[in-house]
Amino acid sequence: MAINIFLRKRNGMHCVCLYFLFFIPLFSFAQTDVNKYIDSASKNNIGLGNLSYKPASAYYVAQWETLPKNIHIVRRLNDKAAIILIKDKKTYDELTNNTRMDVANNAWKLSPTVEKNNSTTETIHQYILGALSVDSLLFTLKRSFKELKIIRMDIASNAVVVQCSQKYIFEKIILLNEVIFIDEYLVPKTEISIIGYDRSFHGINVLDYVLPNANGKNIVVGVKENNVEVNDLDIYKRVVPSTLAASKVEEHATVISSIVGGAGNSFYDGRGMANAAKFFSSTFSNLFADAAGILNTNKVTVQNHSYGTIPQQFYGAEAVSYDVQTWQNKNILHVFSAGNKGLSFAPEGVYKNIPMYANITGNFKMAKNIVTVGAVDITGNVATESSAGPIYDGRLAPQLVALGPNGTSDAAAIVTGTIAVMQQVYADSNSQVLPAASLVKAVLFNTAEDIFRTGIDYKTGYGLVNSYEAVKAIQQKKYDASTISQNQVWTKNMTVPINAAQIKITLVYTDSNATINNNKAIVNDIDIELQEMSTGNIYKPWVLGAFAAADSLAKLPSRKRDSLNTAEQISIALPSAGNYTIKVIGTNISNTSLPFHIAYNVDTLNTFAFINPQHASDVNRAENEMLNIKWKTFVADTNQLGNLYISYNNGTNWQLIKQSLKVYTNKFAWQIKDTSSTAVLKMETTYGTFFSKNFIISKVTRPNVDFVCADSFRLSWNKHVYASGYKIYSLIDSAFLKPIITVTDTFYVFKRSIYPSLVYAVEPILSNGLSAARSVALNIELQGVNCFYKTLNYNLLDGNKLDLIMELSVAGYVDSIYFEKLSSLGQVEKSFGSVKAIGNNLIYTQLVNELENGITYFRAKLLLKNGAIVYTDVISVLTSGKQKISFYPNPVSKATALNYALQQGVSPNSRLQLFDITGRLLKTYSTLPATINLTNFATGMVLYKLYEEGGGVLEEGKIVVMP
Repeated sequence: MAINIFLRKRNGMHCVCLYFLFFIPLFSFAQTDVNKYIDSASKNNIGLGNLSYKPASAYYVAQWETLPKNIHIVRRLNDKAAIILIKDKKTYDELTNNTRMDVANNAWKLSPTVEKNNSTTETIHQYILGALSVDSLLFTLKRSFKELKIIRMDIASNAVVVQCSQKYIFEKIILLNEVIFIDEYLVPKTEISIIGYDRSFHGINVLDYVLPNANGKNIVVGVKENNVEVNDLDIYKRVVPSTLAASKVEEHATVISSIVGGAGNSFYDGRGMANAAKFFSSTFSNLFADAAGILNTNKVTVQNHSYGTIPQQFYGAEAVSYDVQTWQNKNILHVFSAGNKGLSFAPEGVYKNIPMYANITGNFKMAKNIVTVGAVDITGNVATESSAGPIYDGRLAPQLVALGPNGTSDAAAIVTGTIAVMQQVYADSNSQVLPAASLVKAVLFNTAEDIFRTGIDYKTGYGLVNSYEAVKAIQQKKYDASTISQNQVWTKNMTVPINAAQIKITLVYTDSNATINNNKAIVNDIDIELQEMSTGNIYKPWVLGAFAAADSLAKLPSRKRDSLNTAEQISIALPSAGNYTIKVIGTNISNTSLPFHIAYNVDTLNTFAFINPQHASDVNRAENEMLNIKWKTFVADTNQLGNLYISYNNGTNWQLIKQSLKVYTNKFAWQIKDTSSTAVLKMETTYGTFFSKNFIISKVTRPNVDFVCADSFRLSWNKHVYASGYKIYSLIDSAFLKPIITVTDTFYVFKRSIYPSLVYAVEPILSNGLSAARSVALNIELQGVNCFYKTLNYNLLDGNKLDLIMELSVAGYVDSIYFEKLSSLGQVEKSFGSVKAIGNNLIYTQLVNELENGITYFRAKLLLKNGAIVYTDVISVLTSGKQKISFYPNPVSKATALNYALQQGVSPNSRLQLFDITGRLLKTYSTLPATINLTNFATGMVLYKLYEEGGGVLEEGKIVVMP
């Protein structure tokens, strides 16, 4: 590929002509009359119709044909109207020459969320107050509104969160000149259910085994929500102490962290993308961006946000906060779940009430320098619940989709983990300098697999994230970068070979923040185009229509200039061979210069590679009886066919799996054969025959804990048909399981003085050199296994006869079992003789015919074959003995609930009557209550009668009631 890079200043005439062409709006709402505004607050409430200067007024509605110079825009309404700030009459007079101005009332300050709920109730809420200066606003609030509770402030967005009534907001706060924006502060909610696991998605398994050192090492991933369980096996010893962490620990945060970068200690499906990364937790009770200083100090460069609020469609303070932070810290990248409101609709804005579109959950997701992620299910179809775009100003969202059939939280976590690995791989080859977020995004978008509809769309963005291809593109440096200024053109020459299947180029840049509640988020506009040198043809990026109607939003993209998004993509299927020039154009840049990145790739026709399976853990019938056989190929004809085969004897014989399979589908679901065997796949096509790696079909090893004693414990496991030995792993002094010993038997006795750790796993070593799937990791003290026994339990039989049940944990070590009755002080009162342990039998019982009224204590004594004695834990049995019912405590205080024990076999539906000493009936219970309340009873003797369900007296007795 030939490359030549240079900058070219365009002359004035070109600049004027191009500006005229690019100024043509792409969206209907950008073509409205200057007297019409893009939101209902502007339409109905802004102008007071007063064209004269008002000294008491600071904010005016300005309308123009040509944008005036030195105008202080507070909020842009459309291309030719805005709320502006005027501080003196001189400024007002200067603007009136070419600008119409009306005094603005205060309705323009309201977010759509507050505007549509503008009742003046006394209900207390939290509100976001946006200001031109947060210091000035705080000063005013503290001086004149001392009754107002200030919750927090966000310097980046010049916002303060306060708590007060809605009435207080509308009657007092909205009147302040310091306030330019009012929004309700919403409570976030997590957006997940645990996913079906398939590591063949996104090329994760290929990344594991082809690039094993691409694991997120030295990267710190932020997880913003509730706190994680720091002792979870898969994130153990990798959670960084955090002053921002929530006090509440939640499983959701732990699951998200495991998907991002679980170590895989628990099992292979607990292995995340960035399995060597560390985690920094922060609470999502703060919906603004965390303080950049704290993130930088803790080296957080990517942060996961798997939560949302409600569908929102405006550029509020939270969105501004994230755009300010990412503009000032260009290595930090935030990943948000798109939301699980795919069946909902926007309650406000241009896209109001359009079903299944514009339902991204949360104002913070309206930021432009972030990544939002939707979900696909286990079959690769877009999840119905996955929220869709567009964002309020017509921008593309979500930008990516990932596996998450029950929620977008897990999908976001996969992308976050992928980014962490990309950052690590880039840093490893660039002296530990981290990549810019714009580079990471460009590569992610460029390597994504197009799904759902041809080209970009509002459901899947640029497509399904391909983790392996993204990391490989970073390794192979399939990207470029520069800076650009107004009217400059950056170019890059590239040569496309004759067998190219597709060329794809993506431009991404980080933009400065827009003003709060602006009609468009974009500030600096950079464009990309691709010119075919031999023909002069110019290819522009793909752009979606943004007209506010469901059928328009569902249309395929067209090629045109993009004036809304900070990412643009050009792709050409089956491009002509030859020389091309990439052009990046500084169309409208307000900053001195702006950094940008492009990612590029040329796919080759008639190539083929199997993607799944890669390893024995990809073929697990216990987890999924169907195997998604996957491959990657590029063909010009979608009718190209192939024959898929499998061999169980290393290619000597082949069995047909599927004939005349359309190879462009890149996958086939195959029911795994119930066998233990090695296997290899073959695809026969007209352009070649291709083979997979050898893999194993067998049951996953399942270790058992046989006994756990003070001085030793034993593990055992099922024999693997191809194993020549077994490697035992333990979690000792690091965050990851490490091999500690290799054995040839299917069990091993460990001395605890040598092996004091609690977590262990087993991996078969195969005679053919392949590695089998490692077992689940077990904590030996959490398996319900004691020293040679599991449990001592009992069944209470009719008449209060007791059947003691002893379950051993392992056969072969115990000679005899004794059952013992103990006193409350632990002394042996009676031994019931010995029961000989027989063969592999693990269950032993002892019948006790008579029990006393009250609590009786039992234990078992195990006589081992080596002469040692092991005692079980003591169990207690509460019965009524020979009585039909026994009350306790007896005597009983009036203030104490009276309890009872029934003889086994006596119905709880028995009737109970209580009498005083004279025989007067005090209380009748038609069925026995849980407890008896004696508060209203007199002290002294109480007589009782217990009746069977048929009516006969079962038993009579006395209860003594004390004061």
